[in-house]
Amino acid sequence: MTSRRVAIVGMFLESNAFARPVPERGFRGFLYLEGDDVSSDARAEHPRVMSEVVGFYNAMDRLGPWEPVPVLVTMSGGGAAEHVFFVDTVAKVRQGLAEAGSLDAVYLCNHGAMITTEEEDGDGLFFAAVRDAVGPDVPIIATLDPHGNVSDLMIDSVDVVVAYRTDPHVDQWERGEEAAELLHEVWSGMQPKTVSVRLPIVPPNVSLFTDEGPFADMVAMGEQRVTDEIANVSILGGFAFSDTSKNGLIVIVTSRNDGGAARELARDLADLGWENRDRFICEATSMDDAVALAVATGEDSSLPSRVFSDLGDNTGAGGPTNTLWMLEALHEAGARGVLVVNFRDARLAGAAQAAGVGNSMIATFKGDDWDRDGKTTYVADARVLALHDGPFVGRRGIVAGKTLYCGPMALLDLGGVQVVVTSRAAVGNDPVYCEALGVDLATVRSIVVKVRSSFPVAYDEFVNTENMVFVDTPGRTSPMLQRMPFERLPRPVYPLDTGFEWINPL
Repeated sequence: MTSRRVAIVGMFLESNAFARPVPERGFRGFLYLEGDDVSSDARAEHPRVMSEVVGFYNAMDRLGPWEPVPVLVTMSGGGAAEHVFFVDTVAKVRQGLAEAGSLDAVYLCNHGAMITTEEEDGDGLFFAAVRDAVGPDVPIIATLDPHGNVSDLMIDSVDVVVAYRTDPHVDQWERGEEAAELLHEVWSGMQPKTVSVRLPIVPPNVSLFTDEGPFADMVAMGEQRVTDEIANVSILGGFAFSDTSKNGLIVIVTSRNDGGAARELARDLADLGWENRDRFICEATSMDDAVALAVATGEDSSLPSRVFSDLGDNTGAGGPTNTLWMLEALHEAGARGVLVVNFRDARLAGAAQAAGVGNSMIATFKGDDWDRDGKTTYVADARVLALHDGPFVGRRGIVAGKTLYCGPMALLDLGGVQVVVTSRAAVGNDPVYCEALGVDLATVRSIVVKVRSSFPVAYDEFVNTENMVFVDTPGRTSPMLQRMPFERLPRPVYPLDTGFEWINPL
């Protein structure tokens, strides 16, 4: 059997236009792998690279002889990529592909919602550059996060798009394997035909869960309608905070050889999404009510433990992981039995390291300035309960088995409210962030997380999902979209605009 040569490339960034730009050090400090380091990491016991890359390698190793030609894979989070670094990265990818020699395919792993400080379609430019580098005849298979904002340029530049089907995202490995399997089909003669349709719906991210809701209904229909003629159904709700003219819920259906079946299914899925447009709204608990509930939970042991999601500071969506609203309100309300996971403040983590375990200190939390009218600090008496230097390995949900590193960290007790302080932004979506500092989560009454989606699968062994509360807090990631200063979204779009008609072009 012929050994196929497959290039692996990726620049993975979900850009929040309201967050601070991501410089080169933001990528290099988070994940930046070149050449054989990509393969070594993907096959490591506890990899750092995206799980879909690991799944792709696993399936390719299983399906037959192949030669990985890893070029560059990098990842970060936050705002727009600094354009100079983006351009340099694209040039490096082009050079790597040119130097790779003859290729049988490219596996491309991007998020799909990347903007740069100068361009709104970073992924489209990246995809087009890869296509231009390898020519029209080399198959390109791309995996995407379902919060990607997919442009026509992206679709036209690749042969097959494979998006995750879950939110919280727990199927990246499987989608990487699916990409490998589809690639083998292409090598065997399958000719993918793609049909797509974009709806004028820009959903808040809290309406894109796949356990229930309008997006879940669309994903379920797609899975139920798959036949031998359909190679893949990918539905992407998009990422509102990127604020681009290409934003909009999109249905992408790829058929085997004949586009007729794909067109019919894509039309029906788009119709279902439009019929349910009024369900793509955000419902959340006010911060005052959430704080009152946390206070009551701490005072009354007969009440169930709870998890509170600080929606305005969703780390995974570009939140800075240091808004002060919930911390300040809970502490001043005298809440007890509360744990905040995580708060990014490298200086404060360093001060705790200097103070030492068991010692008291004045903790000055340096926070984000969004809607704060210049008040960017919160000061409280604290005691250092524990310290940790990292790294450690995730054990639940989206990061299970992966190497995690958030820099030097500390557990501070403010008297009723404890805070996990990290040196780097870290999504609090695994109990290990707390357990590494000696916290027994079974004894915590209220857990406050700065993440929207991936926390239920992390904490459901301690808190029943019906006791997990979404809190309407101010911040750069508020899903109350009417508050955000959008400039480039296509208009009209639901739910920002209502009362307009849309005709399905299929």
